[in-house]
Amino acid sequence: MKNIKFTKLILLFGLITLVSCSSGPETIDEFAEEITNNIKNKDSEGLYSLFLSPKENASYGFASATITPEESSKLKSSEDLMKLIIRKGTQKKPDDIKRIDKFISEAHTLFDWNQIKSIKTESTLVTSKKVKTVRNKVMVDADTYDLKIIIELNDNKTYRLKVNKAMKVNNRWVIFPMNGFGIEIEK
Repeated sequence: MKNIKFTKLILLFGLITLVSCSSGPETIDEFAEEITNNIKNKDSEGLYSLFLSPKENASYGFASATITPEESSKLKSSEDLMKLIIRKGTQKKPDDIKRIDKFISEAHTLFDWNQIKSIKTESTLVTSKKVKTVRNKVMVDADTYDLKIIIELNDNKTYRLKVNKAMKVNNRWVIFPMNGFGIEIEK
C-alpha cells in the first residue's frame, strides 16, 4: 500500500516538474526565436499559441473580442463576462489560424527560411502596469514592448519582423492583440 502512495507521489512530482519546465520562453530573445521558428516551420498552431489565448484574455479582462452593447447589457457577473470573452475568442480561432497561415505563406515568398544565419532583437518598453485578474482579483505585471526581430541570412541580407505588441503578462511572453494580427515584415 505504501509503494502505491509513494509511486503516485513520484508521478505527481514528475508531472508538476514537467508542467513547470514547459512554461514557455523565459527571455525576449527566446520568445523572438520561438516566433521565428514557428514561421520557419510553417507551424500556425505553434504561432497561435504565442498569442494571448481567449482564456487569458478573459482572466486579465482584455476584451479583444468585440462585445456589443446588447451583449454587455445581458451580463450579470464578471464570470459571465469571462465566459463571453472565451466563447468569442474560441469562435474566432479558425479565422485567426487562416490569417496566420496567410502571413506565413507571404513570409516564405520573401526568402528561404532555412538560410537564417542569426536572429537578434530590438525592444522598447512601451508601458508597464499592473493588471487585476477578473476572477480572484490578484494583481499581475503586464509590460508591453515594441519588438523587432532582426533576421540575418547567410547571404548577409537582413529582414525585420515587427511584433506590434509583445507583452510579458504574469511572466509569460505573448503577442497581443490577435485582432490586428500583431506581426508584420518590414520591407
